[in-house]
Amino acid sequence: MLMNKLLRASLRSGVRLQGTSAAAAKAPSPAAAGGYSFELSEQQKEFQLLARKFAREEIVPAAAAYDKTGEYPFPIIKKGWELGLVNGHIPEEYGGMGLSIFDTCLITEELAFGCTGIQTAIEANSLGQMPVIIAGTDAQKKKYLARMVEEPLMCAYCVTEPGAGSDVAGIKTKAVKMG
Repeated sequence: MLMNKLLRASLRSGVRLQGTSAAAAKAPSPAAAGGYSFELSEQQKEFQLLARKFAREEIVPAAAAYDKTGEYPFPIIKKGWELGLVNGHIPEEYGGMGLSIFDTCLITEELAFGCTGIQTAIEANSLGQMPVIIAGTDAQKKKYLARMVEEPLMCAYCVTEPGAGSDVAGIKTKAVKMG
């Protein structure tokens, strides 16, 4: 479902994506058969091109205005979501594209070229989603991850402890069962 949306959106934007599954994107190139190849697959090149075009046409022209106003760039995030540039790491069984870390890094790098602040707002979804992807039950994954690909939503997680800031590994509080 999401791949079909992505294909339609990319065709409207002038970029054509090859393949119909994340498995096609992960398939090694013929050059990789003899050893490790740093060559991008055709699908990876198309994701990169789509993200580059989006950064150039949508992010760059708007970045300074968002920096000045401090407004959250949800209209840009929504456009990126419509093109499949958001939440690419969500597994296919929950409606996502199941892209590899490398594939999502290619996309993220291109978006960051346009504006690292907007790119961070886009990629921040992974911070809230990864605990669910890694440790959530199947029911939790279906409930929370599927919502992220059905409509452009933002998620988050909260870490609060004096002195820990965003250093999750620096948290000192622990729960102790008593009784």
